Parts: sequence; structure tokens; C-alpha cells
Amino acid sequence: MFSLNEQKAIELGNAGEQAIREQNDYNALQYVEYLREFGKELLEANLETDLKRVVISLRNIGNKAVQKKMENVAATTVDVLKALAESALEKKYSNALWSFSKAVQEIGKGTTQFQMLEAAKNAVETLEIIGSGAVAQKMEVVTLWTTLALEEIDYLANRQQLEDLSKAAKTARERIIQSSEATGFVTRDQIEKYPQIIAQTVSENAELQNLQPAGYAVRPNEEFTEEEFFEEEGETEEPEIEAAKKEK
Repeated sequence: MFSLNEQKAIELGNAGEQAIREQNDYNALQYVEYLREFGKELLEANLETDLKRVVISLRNIGNKAVQKKMENVAATTVDVLKALAESALEKKYSNALWSFSKAVQEIGKGTTQFQMLEAAKNAVETLEIIGSGAVAQKMEVVTLWTTLALEEIDYLANRQQLEDLSKAAKTARERIIQSSEATGFVTRDQIEKYPQIIAQTVSENAELQNLQPAGYAVRPNEEFTEEEFFEEEGETEEPEIEAAKKEK
């Protein structure tokens, strides 16, 4: 079962998604703000696990906003994720930061695919903050995942012929790599091989399909084909949440 804090985050997220289905920008933004404030409370209380559920709810709202072409809500959601992620970096919450990176990755890919440039730019900036912070705090998985996410956005921006966005993603990724190598942390070679390792792992484990990196599979960027992205049902949860359910 979820904790009371997790349940509250789920309820706020569901309400935000419902507001988006009703095309109600004001209410959707209100629930994003409620999640921001709740996330701040959880950070102050040092409740990292509960914070991750807030991140998931924000991710779902952001993705739903992209589906409904509500760029203002998507961009604001990324801004909230950025603010909370910066605080999580100060507390060295490596587990939660992986969830932050994945959330911004998904929204960033969606907004790039559907050319919501303000939100996509926000996503690139947020991923650079997370990645740079992860290098400073020696968080290997977060560093690797964030550079992968930026490479995916670069890949998609190139396909959409969004030159400025592609350049921004490329530059952000390169800064993280250079910072990592300068401090003797994760090497460029490790970063380059990481997407290939994930692609191979995913091909051998169908249940991990939602982790498939764009551009490394037989079907590039299969998470965000239009048919799949606009499905109203079947929202995926974080693998760690899914596993927790199975154990109950």
C-alpha cells in the first residue's frame, strides 16, 4: 500500500490530469502548484520516497498536457520539477533525482516531438542542472541517465528540424561530459556506451520496454509515436513503484 503522503500525491496528480482532460488550464496549473508546495514539505521533512511519488504525478500531468497541446501547463510543470530537483540535489537524493531525470526526459521528448519549444527548452535546461549537480555529487546513474535524456532530445529535435533546440541539448550534454571528465568521474566512453547497454537490456527484458532509449532501437523513439502517445489509458508507473505493488 502507498503511504498517506504518496496517496495525497496520487490524488493531486489525478485531479491535475482530470483538469487537463477538461481543458481547464487554471485548475491544472493550480494542481501543479499544490504539488510544488507538497514537494517542498516532503523535502523539508526528508521524505525522499514520498517525494518520488510527487515527481511521478508531475510527470503524468506534464505528459497529459503535451497530449492536449497545453504548452503553458507542460512548461510550468517542468519549471516545478526543476525547482524541486535543485533542492533534492542539495540533499543528495540520488534515488529521487533519477525519477526527476526520467520525468523531465519524458516531458522533454514529448514537447520536442510536438514542437512545444518553450517547454522543450525548459526541459533541456532542467536536465543540464540535474546532470551537472549529479556530477558534483558523484551520482553515477543520474549522470548517465541525464546525458542519455539530452541525447534523445537532440535526436528528436534533429528529426523535427529544430536546430536551436538540438544545439542546446547537444551543448548541455557536452558540458556535463566535460565536467565529469574534468573531475575524474564518469568517462565519455562510459556515457557513449550507456544507451547501447540499456537497449540491449531492454531487448532481453520486455517488461523494461518503457526504458527504451530513442534512436537505439529497431523502431527509433517508439515511446512517442503519435498512436501510442495519445492513448488515454495505460499510464505507466515508475519501475520501482510497480515492483513494490507486486511485493504486497
